[in-house]
Amino acid sequence: MKKRRKKKQRQKENTWKEFLYNCPYLIAITVTSLGVMICSDQIGFRAVARETGEVVVQTLARGAGTQEAPVDLVADEARENVVEMEKQDNNIEDNGENAGKRKENNDEKEYKTEHENNLEEFGNADNWENEPIGITKFEFYEPQETDSIYYSDAGKVALTTEYPYARKNDSYFDDAVFLGDSRTLGISDYAGLDNADFYCDSGMTIFKLLEEKVTYQKTGDKEDLPQVLTQKQYGKIYIMLGMNELGYGNTNTYLEQYRKVVEQIRVWQPDAIIYIMANLHVSREMNNIETDFKHININDKNAASASLANGTDVFYLDVNPLFTDAEGYLNAELSFDGVHLYAQHYDVWRQFLLEHAVEAAKKPGADKAVVLPGETLSDEKGESVATSDESAVNDEGSERDNEEG
Repeated sequence: MKKRRKKKQRQKENTWKEFLYNCPYLIAITVTSLGVMICSDQIGFRAVARETGEVVVQTLARGAGTQEAPVDLVADEARENVVEMEKQDNNIEDNGENAGKRKENNDEKEYKTEHENNLEEFGNADNWENEPIGITKFEFYEPQETDSIYYSDAGKVALTTEYPYARKNDSYFDDAVFLGDSRTLGISDYAGLDNADFYCDSGMTIFKLLEEKVTYQKTGDKEDLPQVLTQKQYGKIYIMLGMNELGYGNTNTYLEQYRKVVEQIRVWQPDAIIYIMANLHVSREMNNIETDFKHININDKNAASASLANGTDVFYLDVNPLFTDAEGYLNAELSFDGVHLYAQHYDVWRQFLLEHAVEAAKKPGADKAVVLPGETLSDEKGESVATSDESAVNDEGSERDNEEG
């Protein structure tokens, strides 16, 4: 009996000895397995998360239709979560230069899509003859984290639409109208563009522009802008709004309302060139990091509105480089309040507009004159330029007479 007990006791001791002997190997196997699960792209946690995200996206996508917008939002969040997990597991630290290149490539794709959409919404280049198409580009920087409900850091600065602009004289504004807030009011008062119409008020926003009456600066009367734009046709329409929206709504609502305004104006003014003007930056003293009145917010609004430029009949103009310092702040000596320019500096703004003039695109056949049977069309010198055997005539002589320096 005693022998049996001793034998069992030795067996238990041997079992514990074997366990302790093999313990390091078990620990090594366990650690290795966990490492593989964490690091592996094929069978690890990241692969499971990626596949789960894709399943969620596909499942929600199949239910698209009336739920299209929420599906896109959830899908984007799922992909972002997977990408973020991969970055964290691999301890990836983005290099500034490489990140900039990556963002630039992504933005090129986004720009092409946005540009194509804008051509469809605001004007199709196929409807015009041999007209160049402008391109609105962006300069990129590393965005900052924000906790505001009104804006985010766009991570890019919109530049004036690249285009072969013409240089004109003041008569270019004979059929122009300016719509905006107090900055536009400054142009009306001090830029010397007396032949243009100005509908602007201090405190005006993109949300109120077509909903409330606006002051016509030539008379001081409040007028209904939709009625004005349906009764009088303009050749150029300049819009600058966004400063009073810095603490109202958010950049997405601002962009959507801006888009609606441009679309509506296009219905009323089908042949006008629309210029979206960038909001002027503020001085360093006025750039308040504790409020929403700051450059990041202004830049976010500018980048959003610039996305509406299609380069055919909607253009983005940024006058900021003429008035700001190397860091992008409005030069304090040019402004009496860090927001608005002194009167004498609006002439620089005027010259900028004169140097960034777009000729109205010609519709097919718009420069042709019909000659009725039996008639002869003569030029100003009395020389015959077309007869009834010709269907049209080139009006080059008239164009030369109307050329402006």
